[in-house]
Amino acid sequence: MVFLQLLSCLGKVTGCHSCLQCTISGVGKKLLDDDERDFSEETKSILREEMSEDNYSFVMPLVAPGDFIKANENPPKSNDVKTSEVNYGWKKGSSGKWKKVDVRKFKQNISSRFKIVILDEGDLLNDRFTLVERLTQDVLKTKYIFPMNDLDYVCKDRKVVAKIMDDLQLSVGKAMPDSYNSDFNMETDESFSRIFFYGIGCVLLEKQEHVSDSEHGPFEVDMPLQDLAVRRLYRKLGARVHFSKEQKVTAIFDYGQGKLFQPGQDGWEDAKLLAKVTCFTLTTAREHLVWTHWLVSNNASREITLNLNPEHPIRRLLSVFTFRTNVVNSEAFDLLMPEFSMLHRACGFTIEALRSVFDASFADSTVFKPFPEKDYNPALQELIDAGRFPYAMQYASYYEIVRGFVRAWLAKAGDASSDAEARSFYEAMKSTTRGQSYELPEFGAEALVDLCSTIVFTVTGYHELIGHVVDYSVFPWRAGVRLTKNDPSRVDLQSLLLFGLISASTSKRMPLLMSPFRNYFGAGGAPSWERELWDGFVAELEWQSEKVRAEEATADFEWKYGDPARYECSVSV
Repeated sequence: MVFLQLLSCLGKVTGCHSCLQCTISGVGKKLLDDDERDFSEETKSILREEMSEDNYSFVMPLVAPGDFIKANENPPKSNDVKTSEVNYGWKKGSSGKWKKVDVRKFKQNISSRFKIVILDEGDLLNDRFTLVERLTQDVLKTKYIFPMNDLDYVCKDRKVVAKIMDDLQLSVGKAMPDSYNSDFNMETDESFSRIFFYGIGCVLLEKQEHVSDSEHGPFEVDMPLQDLAVRRLYRKLGARVHFSKEQKVTAIFDYGQGKLFQPGQDGWEDAKLLAKVTCFTLTTAREHLVWTHWLVSNNASREITLNLNPEHPIRRLLSVFTFRTNVVNSEAFDLLMPEFSMLHRACGFTIEALRSVFDASFADSTVFKPFPEKDYNPALQELIDAGRFPYAMQYASYYEIVRGFVRAWLAKAGDASSDAEARSFYEAMKSTTRGQSYELPEFGAEALVDLCSTIVFTVTGYHELIGHVVDYSVFPWRAGVRLTKNDPSRVDLQSLLLFGLISASTSKRMPLLMSPFRNYFGAGGAPSWERELWDGFVAELEWQSEKVRAEEATADFEWKYGDPARYECSVSV
């Protein structure tokens, strides 16, 4: 659909570049007027007057949401994962032995120390980009067709913003995934604090190595991004947030202004928005994109393909958890990584600054460190012991269930868990961690268990926390990925719409983790013990789900991310 709309634009173009831009804008306006969604006149007026100055952010929100909705009309199910279709990169010879075949790769250098290599196809017969999809991505990244025109229009009328998002189908329950949180407005001081103790900010708070001796409380989240260059219309990010022992925000230091704000002071609400935008931008780029997508899911998917034959027990174990990963990460790359990508357009950073974030994310990575081995400062540990930091408690429990399942699987694998292919896979993954804050240790039985467990944990439970971002991106007063210089009290409409499209892309569902996968485990000639172990794993997850829900029912806080019943088997965008 998107590509057909773009062809409609380009097919009418003759002559100069300005004619091209006028034609695309004109087609966008026609789409707006003719759209059967019956846009309100106010929505039409704002989009025409404010967004039509940038054809990318004018046309894409008009045509893309419908594609996301359509994709979820018939999402993949666990039965779509079939033993017979897990064979990419290998071919069985007449002797019955598997032999490697060439696979197509593309390489991208992110920096001098960080590059990614993506396989552009996957195991399933339909797990590849069509020619139309490839052409669409190429067109969208072409500066000549879609130059980047930064805008800074801020709409403060809440009803108008909500109507625009609803008219464009970028609201919750349409192209945007459903939220399972309640009363999470992120505006009150209490709701703001929840982000860091019971939301995506947990991954930042856990990094606080020492208890703060500040008068503003023992907990501190430091996000010093103020040195990263931004484009002309946007203000720099960077904030340090302080919390009391009661988990309430007490102060925010704005690095850009060099000023500390406290509750009730002038500028307090803007300081909170700065902190939310900084937090969301950092976790999106680092924990979500670089750590989860590139370093874990992409590298694992590539290396099981290149090193493990389709019948090898380790590939049999991990194939479910890398389901459609190659295609998903190819799409994620085009959306989020290059210059003029949707992320570059939506955020305020220069491309050099954005790349430096990716580079630092690689160097700082501890994503392969087994979750239960994390260390917490005494104040955080006290919260954990009191049941007030469920991120640490419930994720550690979930990880141990995964580790028990992986250990049992590798025990059943016998000698295959330490054969040449297993070692080749491990060494390939180990090499991807060189230069990171946490590097994989030397090969050993427990090291292999931890690696496989971390892969499973990261693409399921961890991704649920840092990838389920609809709560942070649906309204401009909640969060986003940039603030304007002229009015930093709201995220501007252009950025809201573009990141809304990124968030909507995460609604493309994968099979639920706690599914039977009847055409895969123990099927198609696979050993029967696979079915026994998988069913036992799902039974343990069901028990964990019931336990987590019982804990929540009696708690005075809301934390939804520890329930494995919500997890998908592999990453979406």
